[in-house]
Amino acid sequence: MLKLLSLIARAFIWNEVSFPAPTSKRRGLLWFLSCLLQLFINFVSLIYWRIFVFRILHLSNKQHRALGRFLVVFVVFGIGSVVLSLYLCLLPLRLKRWRDSGQSSELTFLLIHAFLGHILLVNIAVHFFSGALISPGIVDPIAPLSPDIPWTMCSRCQRPRPLRAHHCGVCGVCVLRMDHHCPWLNNCVGLRTHRHFYLFLLHLSHGIVYLYVAGYSDYIEHMRNVCSDTNPVSCPLALAEYSYNSTSWRYSSVLADYNSVNCMAHSFVGALYRVAALVFLFTMGLLLWHGRLITRGETSVERVQNSRIAYNLRHRYNRIHRNLFDFGPRANWFRFLGLETPRSHYGRKELWRRFLLYVILPFSCQPYDGDGMVYETCEPDLEKALRDLKELN
Repeated sequence: MLKLLSLIARAFIWNEVSFPAPTSKRRGLLWFLSCLLQLFINFVSLIYWRIFVFRILHLSNKQHRALGRFLVVFVVFGIGSVVLSLYLCLLPLRLKRWRDSGQSSELTFLLIHAFLGHILLVNIAVHFFSGALISPGIVDPIAPLSPDIPWTMCSRCQRPRPLRAHHCGVCGVCVLRMDHHCPWLNNCVGLRTHRHFYLFLLHLSHGIVYLYVAGYSDYIEHMRNVCSDTNPVSCPLALAEYSYNSTSWRYSSVLADYNSVNCMAHSFVGALYRVAALVFLFTMGLLLWHGRLITRGETSVERVQNSRIAYNLRHRYNRIHRNLFDFGPRANWFRFLGLETPRSHYGRKELWRRFLLYVILPFSCQPYDGDGMVYETCEPDLEKALRDLKELN
């Protein structure tokens, strides 16, 4: 208990890193709101890292893999159950409404929703299985690195590795441009899986919102009709009373058992619909966090390292730390999503085409950093700067 209280106190220390002092741009109410936002971020970080992640880190590698397999099966089962309910419950309900009304607008409404829903479903499935099955990019422990490649030494493997590569304790290997090990994918989020991981979260959050807007109320109404006690087709008690007065007791009792199971299945899927609201909050938190990291051109591991380095430089040496892999928000996002490749300058038409293929549709693309051995940096070129100064003079 005392350890937990100390962790909470450490998360909310009032200093220049957690709560910036008032400036010319942030005064009064704006500064107060920014402090409240930072307080909320620290609280979420405390819950996620200190309580949730650190609990998982204490598991053994075998337990980690078993937990990962269970979570993958749970995700597939949950999403599959909701999708199955759409095909078996909502689609027949929409078709019945169209036949009863006889209006073409109902059919148009059904076709539009079917088209958009299947695009979201395909994106969710492709990016999830790609993130879970594709190799994130592993440093070959046998092949030597080229002498021209800048490298660091892994303290666990005792082998050289390229920049931005980090060791995964669960997988037991060094992963190229590692962000973190995701238990929901049972795989590392690295060079080749980071984009799939983020787009899976993005399309999953869109799918949950779309599910609630387009079909939640209809499904709840359908579930209540199925489980209604006044419905002789769905209520076991009413069906048994009806069967007693008829000659088909055996057939009707079997139908009553089926009706009971049917009601339980509908209630279970209805509970999954409600759990989806909590999943949406979780995915939105991850989207905002990783979106912030992508905007800054860093990974989760580099975020921790850069924060520690920036704090030490600022308080000990009065210096400012600069991330060498941050090329600005626009360039960082274009490179992450596959809209830009090295030494290429696309027009607007080509950018929209790549956005359609690689973001809206689940087509794969090569990472901007290629094989992940060498990374472009934003270090200032002194020779180029001197040449520019000479040209100006």
